[in-house]
Amino acid sequence: MAESMTTDDKPSALRRKAGAGRPPPEIGAPTATKLLRAAIMQAAQDMAGLTVVAGQPSEDRITLEPLVEAVPPHGLMALVEGPAGRYGLVLLDPDVIAALIEVQTTGKVVPKPAAPRTPTRTDAIMCADFIDRMLELLETKATEAGLDIAPTLEGHRYALALPEAGAIPMTLEDIPYRQFRVGVDIAGGAKRGEMQVVLPFDPLPAQMKETGHARSDPPGFARALEGQVNASHAELRATLHRVEMTLAEAMALVEGDLIPVPAEALARVAVEDIHGGLVCHARLGQSEGQRAIRIDIDGLPGTAEVGTASIGVAASKAGPSLVQPRDTQGALPDPLADPGDVPDFGALDDFELPGLDESMDLAALELGQAQENFC
Repeated sequence: MAESMTTDDKPSALRRKAGAGRPPPEIGAPTATKLLRAAIMQAAQDMAGLTVVAGQPSEDRITLEPLVEAVPPHGLMALVEGPAGRYGLVLLDPDVIAALIEVQTTGKVVPKPAAPRTPTRTDAIMCADFIDRMLELLETKATEAGLDIAPTLEGHRYALALPEAGAIPMTLEDIPYRQFRVGVDIAGGAKRGEMQVVLPFDPLPAQMKETGHARSDPPGFARALEGQVNASHAELRATLHRVEMTLAEAMALVEGDLIPVPAEALARVAVEDIHGGLVCHARLGQSEGQRAIRIDIDGLPGTAEVGTASIGVAASKAGPSLVQPRDTQGALPDPLADPGDVPDFGALDDFELPGLDESMDLAALELGQAQENFC
C-alpha cells in the first residue's frame, strides 16, 4: 500500500512536477542583435518620448548592389560617418519617419499608415537625434559587453540624407557591410515599420586608425579625379530680376507690356543652381556679341582664385523670370521712372554693357522676351 503524502511534501512535489523536463533557465550571452534591439527602444524613448517595441533583428553580410535594392520605397537614407571617413547607412521606412515626426510635432502618433512621399531635409533633421542616440547606445553596449564586433560599431554618427538610392554606390566604399534589419511596433500598434542599420563588416585596420584615412589612393588618382571633376557639367541659371504679381495680373499681360526692371539689377544678377539656391552674384554685360555675365568672386564661398567667367545667352532668353521672389523689397518700381545711373562697364576688357535699341528701356524689358521664361 502506498504511503500517504504529508502536507509538508505537497509543495515540493508540485515544484518538481512544474519543472519536470525543463532545462534550468539561462540568460543568453549578449549579441549585437540583442543590443541593437535594446538600443532602438531606448533611443526612441530618450529622444522622442516614443514607445517602440522592436522585434528580433536579422544580421546579414551584404554588398553594395543588393544594398541598393534593399532601400525601402520613400524611405530615409541617412548616411552615417565613422572613423577615418568610412560610411554606413541607417534606413528608415515611411512609417518610422512619420512616427518620429508626429510625436515631436503633435505629441502623439496617428494610428494609420504613413502617406507615401519623398522624405525632405526637415524630415531627416528630425530623425537625426534618434539615429545618433541609437548608434551611440549600440556602440556603448557592445563595448561594455566585450563583443568582437564592437570595433566595427565605433563612432558612427548621422552626416546627411542621400537624395536617391543611386547615390549609395557613389558614396560608400565597395566593401562588405553588416546589415541589421528589424521590424518595430510603434506607440502600441499605431504604426508598424522597419529599419535597417548598415555598417562596414570589417573593423578599421590599425594603420588606418593612425593615419586617419580609410583608404590609400593609387598613384595618379588625384590627378585623374581632378580631370573628371573639371570636365563635369554644372547647370547654373542667371536671374536678372524677379517680379511679384498676382495670378490675375500675370494672366492679364499681353505682348508689348513692360515689366519693370531696376537699373541696379544689372550689377546684381543672381547666379543660381538648379534648385534655385543662390551661388553668387554677377554683373550683366556682353562678350563677343552675346549677352554674358561676369561673376563677382568677392562673395563666392570656397574660391581662392577664379578667372573671369562669361556665360553666353541668346538675346531672346534674356527676359526676367516671373517667379515668387525670396526677398521682396518694397513695391514694384515705377516703369516710367528714371532708371538712374547705369553701372560703368567700360573698364572691363571685352566686356561691355549690352547695346539697347530704341524699343528697350533700361528700366523695362519687352514682355515678348519674358514669356519664354514664364511659360
